[in-house]
Amino acid sequence: MSLFCRLTRKHYWCTPHRSADRRLVQVCYECGAERPTPEIRDDFAIERFNHSLASARTEVAKLSAHLVEESAPTSASQERIAVGQGRTSKFVLIK
Repeated sequence: MSLFCRLTRKHYWCTPHRSADRRLVQVCYECGAERPTPEIRDDFAIERFNHSLASARTEVAKLSAHLVEESAPTSASQERIAVGQGRTSKFVLIK
């Protein structure tokens, strides 16, 4: 225990992290004392995961529906271009 920790009777603990033997510990910034930390429990993690999974599924369904609409053949709007011929694009540089 350092002189500062002895005089103030306080430790300044760092953020919990895993030690080499995979235990969750905190270390004092001043003296280097180590204390075990209880495992962190997140009761809402499963709920957040299920919500994100459901929203991802709806986004995939929307995207696949959008891709099907775009890939519908419309010969009038799409003209075939020979290899090496492309539509010219004009680029403008704005400073």
